[in-house]
Amino acid sequence: MSSSPDRRRARLRAAALRIGAVAALYLLCFRIAPRLSPYAGQAALDSLRFSVVVLDADGGELQALPVGDGLRRLYVPAASAPPELERLVLRAEDRRFRLHPGVDALALLRAAAQNAGDGRTVSGASTLSMQVARLLSPRPRTMGAKIAEAWEALQLESRVGKSGILDLYLNLIPFGRNVEGFGAAARVYFGASLDRLTRAQLMVLCVIPRAPARYDPAESPEAARDATLRLAAAMGDDPARAAEATDEALSSALDGSRGGVWPFRAPHYLAYLRSSGALDGIDGKEPFRTAIEPALQSWLEDLAARTVDEARAKRVTNAAALFVRPSDMRVAAWVGSVDFHDAEGAGQVDGVTMRRQPGSTLKPFLYALALESGWDASTVIPDVPTDFGGAEVYVPANFNNQFNGPVRLRQALASSLNIPAVYTLERIGVEPFANFLVADGFRSIDEQRGSLGLGLALGNAEISLFELVRAYGLFMNDGIPAALNDGGGLSPYAADEKAIVDPRVAALVRDILTRHPDRTLAFGRGGHGRLKFDGAIKTGTSNQFNNIWAVGFTSDLLGGVWMGNFSGSTVVGTADSGYPAAMLSSTLEAFSSHEPFPPLSGLEKRRVCALSGMAATDACPHALEEYFLPGKGLLPCDWHGSGPSGVTVRYPQEYRTWLSRYRYASASTAKTADLRIARPVDGAVFYLDPSAPIDGQEFLVEAFGSGTGSLSMDGVTYWSGAFPAKVWLPLIRGAHIVDASQDDGSLTEIEVETR
Repeated sequence: MSSSPDRRRARLRAAALRIGAVAALYLLCFRIAPRLSPYAGQAALDSLRFSVVVLDADGGELQALPVGDGLRRLYVPAASAPPELERLVLRAEDRRFRLHPGVDALALLRAAAQNAGDGRTVSGASTLSMQVARLLSPRPRTMGAKIAEAWEALQLESRVGKSGILDLYLNLIPFGRNVEGFGAAARVYFGASLDRLTRAQLMVLCVIPRAPARYDPAESPEAARDATLRLAAAMGDDPARAAEATDEALSSALDGSRGGVWPFRAPHYLAYLRSSGALDGIDGKEPFRTAIEPALQSWLEDLAARTVDEARAKRVTNAAALFVRPSDMRVAAWVGSVDFHDAEGAGQVDGVTMRRQPGSTLKPFLYALALESGWDASTVIPDVPTDFGGAEVYVPANFNNQFNGPVRLRQALASSLNIPAVYTLERIGVEPFANFLVADGFRSIDEQRGSLGLGLALGNAEISLFELVRAYGLFMNDGIPAALNDGGGLSPYAADEKAIVDPRVAALVRDILTRHPDRTLAFGRGGHGRLKFDGAIKTGTSNQFNNIWAVGFTSDLLGGVWMGNFSGSTVVGTADSGYPAAMLSSTLEAFSSHEPFPPLSGLEKRRVCALSGMAATDACPHALEEYFLPGKGLLPCDWHGSGPSGVTVRYPQEYRTWLSRYRYASASTAKTADLRIARPVDGAVFYLDPSAPIDGQEFLVEAFGSGTGSLSMDGVTYWSGAFPAKVWLPLIRGAHIVDASQDDGSLTEIEVETR
């Protein structure tokens, strides 16, 4: 009797061993071996990318970028998809999905029986896992390929699990119309996001992947209806209600040729983001949010088009605009042309990144460097007829063809006077100014070093609107060069960026640009450059008038506008920068807060003579307050004096020609002056023009002094007579000493070099 329980226990142990062996075999065949063996589709799985959905600052869609060849694939996590969708997909494609390991043996047996009985393939028995394996590793439809898909389905399931397989299927399955996945299909077939579709619309989508051309609800509504109703029947839906819901869903289907399904906003900005690498490494599973402000973007697109239409009579055919928020330099609006789709007008050219001559818009940077080099806002600069250059004499003129004599640096910048700018650059040096511009982000300047000259003061180098607007951030961000911020968590500043000018200098330049009364020398008291609130507009025109610019800012908005044409072959015909200035002015009016800038800090106010810029004395008829760095020494004005007939004025010798031109009989020039070589500056470097004969290439030396004297180079006298002196000396390769001497024995010298 005791042996019976022993036999039962033995049988139970044997059964347990058999079950364990089967389980072990199952795990080995369907889990361990697939997991440990190399997976052919791993590279495709790892590199899987979805359409990057780029959003504006308010969350509106700018574009859903194709993943390649126009194909769009919108990622929708399976967990976020409508719950009904999973049930519909599994009923339509793989009802035992939750039970099999990736291959459905029962479905294989059923398919084999059906195919054998019919004499052809009527059932494929592919599970969702096998379909995903085929999507990741496409192969010709052969029996060997089917076996490979089955094995790879097991491998996939062992790696990503059931939820991962479902997620991949919902996002990779092809739907025709150049889209993959249910998210993109919902957009092209019904013009809505997946979560807004009805149950019937979801069922229509579920049948399309079987044969997208055959079941297209717009192209083949009857076939799509029959397939959808079969799915509804399989789901146990009431036939009458299912038919009504299906008909309603089919009536809402979009024609495949219908446009506007995919938003195409800010196209030049999106092209920039792609080319700049800002979207590199983004897999598209999360949207990329930019700082584009939709209202500002639309405003500028419309305003640019209207302004170009108004200016066509002056042969202006295009415009571009870039606006940023200076607090973090985030890009708020980017308009590359008036019509991206205008092939005849080269609308796909991006005027924001295109390089053109910027005219006077570079002057603030020149004077910032001058202030950083020890000049003051009251430093007087001669605005008199002047020639610059060597073999080819450069004679700049002001916008209004007038000469204003002595002007303070503040006036020269605010009124955008040309001659003072060139005079300043000659003393500061082209190379230091080019270095300064490069440090502030003008990379294009670095590529043009061999061709730069004094014309750089007037913007004869080619730069982009992108560089210009970014560089103006220097005056809004304490003298630190600022990178543009594209949103998406990008930092507006490089970690190692440091101020290239004293923050107080940056603020002082900003103050000069925003003080409208200082503009009256050239612009009068009106015009678009005069804002009704705290802000500034700086205009520029290239020397052929084929590029007109305006750049400006308030405390919370910085932007620039370019107008002209992309061919560069036609001209505007007049230096009318009023068009871009008007665009800029109205935009600043509409989209900035008009909050004033904070008061200048860290600077001292001093009273200076309005004419000489020196410390005002009782003899000075007009005095004003100016800002200086603390501790700055300031000599008393020696231009004004008192005599029997009242106040007398004595101008330095360099103003003699100007005084004669404008017949200032009551003024005089000094007969004596401290001996000095006014130009070139000590350490100046000149470059021989390789395209011109060496003989005849010269540089100008200008000297002031008292009485008579001489000018020499390397001991050879080139001039003698009464000061002031203006002499052309030959350019000779190498280093040279230029000296000026007076007959009283005084001597001064500078060193120059010719390369």
